[in-house]
Amino acid sequence: MPKIQPAQDESLVGTVFSNLIRARNFVTHQTAAAVDTTCQYVTSPEYRTRTHDNVRRFHNERPLLTVFLAIQFALTFIPSLLFLGYIASTVLVAFGGALIFSLFWTGIGLFFFSCALLATGAIGVFLFISFIVFQRAVHLLNALTSTLSQGARPSQKQEEREQPLPKAEKILRIVDVKQEDGHTQNGTEEENVNRDKEL
Repeated sequence: MPKIQPAQDESLVGTVFSNLIRARNFVTHQTAAAVDTTCQYVTSPEYRTRTHDNVRRFHNERPLLTVFLAIQFALTFIPSLLFLGYIASTVLVAFGGALIFSLFWTGIGLFFFSCALLATGAIGVFLFISFIVFQRAVHLLNALTSTLSQGARPSQKQEEREQPLPKAEKILRIVDVKQEDGHTQNGTEEENVNRDKEL
Protein backbone atom coordinates (compact mmCIF):
# COMPACT_ATOMS: atom_id res chain seq x y z
CA MET A 1 0.00 0.00 0.00
CA PRO A 2 1.30 3.45 -0.82
CA LYS A 3 2.12 5.75 2.02
CA ILE A 4 -0.12 8.72 2.47
CA GLN A 5 1.78 11.94 3.04
CA PRO A 6 0.29 14.40 5.47
CA ALA A 7 -1.27 17.46 3.95
CA GLN A 8 0.91 20.43 4.13
CA ASP A 9 -0.82 23.60 5.11
CA GLU A 10 0.67 26.24 2.82
CA SER A 11 -1.21 29.46 2.77
CA LEU A 12 -0.87 32.30 0.28
CA VAL A 13 1.02 34.50 2.73
CA GLY A 14 3.60 31.83 3.35
CA THR A 15 4.19 31.42 -0.39
CA VAL A 16 4.60 35.13 -0.96
CA PHE A 17 6.90 35.45 2.01
CA SER A 18 9.09 32.58 0.86
CA ASN A 19 9.27 34.04 -2.65
CA LEU A 20 10.27 37.38 -1.21
CA ILE A 21 13.04 35.74 0.79
CA ARG A 22 14.29 33.94 -2.31
CA ALA A 23 14.20 37.17 -4.32
CA ARG A 24 15.98 38.96 -1.52
CA ASN A 25 18.73 36.36 -1.43
CA PHE A 26 19.08 36.40 -5.21
CA VAL A 27 19.23 40.20 -5.46
CA THR A 28 21.59 40.38 -2.52
CA HIS A 29 23.96 37.83 -3.99
CA GLN A 30 23.89 39.41 -7.45
CA THR A 31 24.42 42.89 -6.09
CA ALA A 32 27.22 41.74 -3.85
CA ALA A 33 28.88 39.95 -6.77
CA ALA A 34 28.57 43.03 -9.00
CA VAL A 35 29.88 45.33 -6.31
CA ASP A 36 32.67 42.90 -5.50
CA THR A 37 33.84 42.62 -9.09
CA THR A 38 33.64 46.39 -9.53
CA CYS A 39 35.49 47.12 -6.32
CA GLN A 40 38.30 44.72 -7.16
CA TYR A 41 39.65 47.29 -9.63
CA VAL A 42 39.16 50.27 -7.31
CA THR A 43 39.73 49.39 -3.66
CA SER A 44 42.14 47.30 -1.66
CA PRO A 45 41.17 43.80 -0.44
CA GLU A 46 41.04 44.86 3.23
CA TYR A 47 38.62 47.70 2.55
CA ARG A 48 36.55 45.45 0.33
CA THR A 49 36.30 42.76 3.03
CA ARG A 50 35.33 45.29 5.67
CA THR A 51 32.62 46.80 3.44
CA HIS A 52 31.30 43.36 2.55
CA ASP A 53 31.01 42.46 6.24
CA ASN A 54 29.15 45.69 6.95
CA VAL A 55 26.70 45.02 4.12
CA ARG A 56 26.05 41.49 5.40
CA ARG A 57 25.51 42.73 8.91
CA PHE A 58 23.07 45.39 7.65
CA HIS A 59 21.30 42.75 5.55
CA ASN A 60 20.92 40.44 8.53
CA GLU A 61 19.64 43.24 10.76
CA ARG A 62 17.20 44.81 8.24
CA PRO A 63 16.37 42.40 5.47
CA LEU A 64 13.35 44.24 4.00
CA LEU A 65 15.19 47.56 3.77
CA THR A 66 18.11 45.78 2.18
CA VAL A 67 15.79 44.24 -0.46
CA PHE A 68 14.23 47.64 -1.17
CA LEU A 69 17.61 49.34 -1.55
CA ALA A 70 18.94 46.51 -3.70
CA ILE A 71 15.91 46.70 -6.03
CA GLN A 72 16.23 50.47 -6.27
CA PHE A 73 19.94 50.20 -6.97
CA ALA A 74 19.43 47.51 -9.61
CA LEU A 75 16.69 49.47 -11.35
CA THR A 76 18.47 52.83 -11.25
CA PHE A 77 21.87 51.45 -12.20
CA ILE A 78 21.27 51.44 -15.97
CA PRO A 79 19.66 54.92 -16.12
CA SER A 80 22.50 56.25 -13.98
CA LEU A 81 25.02 54.75 -16.36
CA LEU A 82 23.14 56.23 -19.34
CA PHE A 83 23.05 59.65 -17.67
CA LEU A 84 26.76 59.50 -16.87
CA GLY A 85 27.47 58.45 -20.46
CA TYR A 86 25.35 61.34 -21.73
CA ILE A 87 27.27 63.79 -19.54
CA ALA A 88 30.61 62.35 -20.62
CA SER A 89 29.64 62.48 -24.32
CA THR A 90 28.39 66.07 -23.91
CA VAL A 91 31.65 67.09 -22.29
CA LEU A 92 33.64 65.31 -24.98
CA VAL A 93 31.60 66.91 -27.76
CA ALA A 94 31.99 70.31 -26.11
CA PHE A 95 35.73 69.85 -25.76
CA GLY A 96 35.97 68.52 -29.30
CA GLY A 97 33.97 71.45 -30.66
CA ALA A 98 36.04 73.90 -28.66
CA LEU A 99 39.22 72.24 -29.90
CA ILE A 100 38.07 72.34 -33.53
CA PHE A 101 36.88 75.94 -33.12
CA SER A 102 40.17 77.03 -31.55
CA LEU A 103 42.20 75.17 -34.18
CA PHE A 104 40.16 76.80 -36.97
CA TRP A 105 40.68 80.32 -35.68
CA THR A 106 44.29 79.53 -34.82
CA GLY A 107 44.81 78.52 -38.46
CA ILE A 108 43.26 81.78 -39.68
CA GLY A 109 45.42 83.78 -37.27
CA LEU A 110 48.48 81.79 -38.36
CA PHE A 111 47.73 82.65 -42.00
CA PHE A 112 47.65 86.39 -41.28
CA PHE A 113 50.68 86.08 -39.00
CA SER A 114 52.69 84.34 -41.74
CA CYS A 115 51.65 87.02 -44.25
CA ALA A 116 52.78 89.74 -41.83
CA LEU A 117 56.08 87.91 -41.25
CA LEU A 118 56.67 87.64 -45.00
CA ALA A 119 55.90 91.35 -45.52
CA THR A 120 58.14 92.50 -42.67
CA GLY A 121 60.90 90.14 -43.80
CA ALA A 122 60.73 91.51 -47.35
CA ILE A 123 60.82 95.09 -46.04
CA GLY A 124 63.79 94.23 -43.84
CA VAL A 125 65.70 92.70 -46.78
CA PHE A 126 64.89 95.75 -48.93
CA LEU A 127 66.13 98.13 -46.21
CA PHE A 128 69.30 96.09 -45.74
CA ILE A 129 70.07 96.10 -49.48
CA SER A 130 69.31 99.84 -49.63
CA PHE A 131 71.70 100.45 -46.75
CA ILE A 132 74.47 98.48 -48.49
CA VAL A 133 73.90 100.34 -51.79
CA PHE A 134 73.88 103.70 -49.97
CA GLN A 135 77.10 102.82 -48.15
CA ARG A 136 78.81 101.81 -51.41
CA ALA A 137 77.58 105.00 -53.11
CA VAL A 138 78.96 107.12 -50.27
CA HIS A 139 82.34 105.39 -50.53
CA LEU A 140 82.32 105.87 -54.30
CA LEU A 141 81.46 109.57 -54.00
CA ASN A 142 84.18 110.06 -51.39
CA ALA A 143 86.74 108.43 -53.68
CA LEU A 144 85.55 110.50 -56.67
CA THR A 145 85.66 113.80 -54.80
CA SER A 146 89.11 113.00 -53.42
CA THR A 147 90.46 112.32 -56.95
CA LEU A 148 88.83 115.50 -58.29
CA SER A 149 90.22 117.59 -55.48
CA GLN A 150 93.69 116.16 -56.09
CA GLY A 151 93.44 116.98 -59.82
CA ALA A 152 92.35 120.57 -59.11
CA ARG A 153 95.26 121.25 -56.73
CA PRO A 154 98.01 123.55 -58.15
CA SER A 155 101.49 122.22 -58.77
CA GLN A 156 104.26 122.55 -56.23
CA LYS A 157 105.92 125.43 -58.17
CA GLN A 158 102.70 127.39 -58.24
CA GLU A 159 102.26 126.72 -54.54
CA GLU A 160 105.80 127.94 -53.93
CA ARG A 161 105.16 131.06 -55.98
CA GLU A 162 101.90 131.78 -54.23
CA GLN A 163 103.32 131.19 -50.77
CA PRO A 164 104.21 134.45 -49.00
CA LEU A 165 107.95 134.99 -48.68
CA PRO A 166 109.68 136.22 -45.57
CA LYS A 167 111.10 139.77 -45.61
CA ALA A 168 114.74 138.69 -45.95
CA GLU A 169 113.98 136.53 -49.00
CA LYS A 170 112.00 139.37 -50.54
CA ILE A 171 114.92 141.76 -50.11
CA LEU A 172 117.41 139.27 -51.60
CA ARG A 173 115.20 138.70 -54.60
CA ILE A 174 114.82 142.43 -55.18
CA VAL A 175 118.64 142.85 -55.07
CA ASP A 176 119.08 139.95 -57.50
CA VAL A 177 116.62 141.51 -59.88
CA LYS A 178 118.44 144.87 -59.74
CA GLN A 179 121.79 143.25 -60.39
CA GLU A 180 120.42 141.43 -63.38
CA ASP A 181 118.99 144.73 -64.67
CA GLY A 182 122.39 146.42 -64.19
CA HIS A 183 124.17 143.70 -66.14
CA THR A 184 121.70 144.00 -68.95
CA GLN A 185 122.05 147.78 -69.03
CA ASN A 186 125.86 147.54 -69.05
CA GLY A 187 125.71 145.02 -71.79
CA THR A 188 123.55 147.25 -73.90
CA GLU A 189 125.89 150.26 -73.41
CA GLU A 190 128.97 148.28 -74.51
CA GLU A 191 127.12 147.07 -77.55
CA ASN A 192 126.15 150.65 -78.38
CA VAL A 193 129.83 151.80 -78.09
CA ASN A 194 131.05 148.97 -80.33
CA ARG A 195 128.46 149.84 -82.90
CA ASP A 196 129.53 153.49 -82.90
CA LYS A 197 133.15 152.47 -83.41
CA GLU A 198 132.30 150.32 -86.36
CA LEU A 199 130.45 153.12 -87.96
